[in-house]
Amino acid sequence: MSLTIAQRIVDDITEDDLEPGTKLASERDMMARFETGRGTLREALRFLEMNGVIRVKAGPHGGPIVSEPDAHDLAGVLGLFLQLKGMPFKALVSAREVLEPELAALAAEAADKDMLADIADSIAGMREFLDDEHNFLAENDRFHVAVAAAAGNQLFALLITSLHLITDGMPLGVSYPPARRNAVLQAHEAVYEAINNGDVEGARWAMRRHMREFRRYIVEKFPMVYERPVRWRDISP
Repeated sequence: MSLTIAQRIVDDITEDDLEPGTKLASERDMMARFETGRGTLREALRFLEMNGVIRVKAGPHGGPIVSEPDAHDLAGVLGLFLQLKGMPFKALVSAREVLEPELAALAAEAADKDMLADIADSIAGMREFLDDEHNFLAENDRFHVAVAAAAGNQLFALLITSLHLITDGMPLGVSYPPARRNAVLQAHEAVYEAINNGDVEGARWAMRRHMREFRRYIVEKFPMVYERPVRWRDISP
């Protein structure tokens, strides 16, 4: 019953095109509309909150407020299912190795000036943070998300961002010393150059080479991480 109510609330949000930050009906009004009790309604709201659909503000003027689910929420759901399926870390690395070269190729065909600027800006950020691993990796993630977005498919952009969060590896002890960071920067520059030139095959191969280097790095330096099953609690927050 609570799942059905959660689905009806999501229907309301999407059909009425409610923006993030919009306050939903009060608990009393929802109970009357859905003809349900407080416990069942609150269970539905908790489910939606856990999945990033809403946030519940406490206090006399609080209540459920529309939120905006993002890649972190999708990564959480994927991580849960991947752990239950016993999926190894290497399976996700392989998925990226298949998907990302094709996205780079699509980006070379479809990217506009703003998208190209986003990719270039992420590379500039990586250069700036070569001596700062944490911020460097944040810019690294931004690069891959920008390339996926430039491919013109929001689903791919969301999926790639989620896969990055799951394959981050830092919670598992994966590190990226200066030499590795510099190699990643050079790989990104090669991908960007091909995309910027509209070179579809060049972009595909530059990204494929980059993904192969990533896999090789994990296999050689962190073999236990590569082989271990994905765990929900290890996903980058």
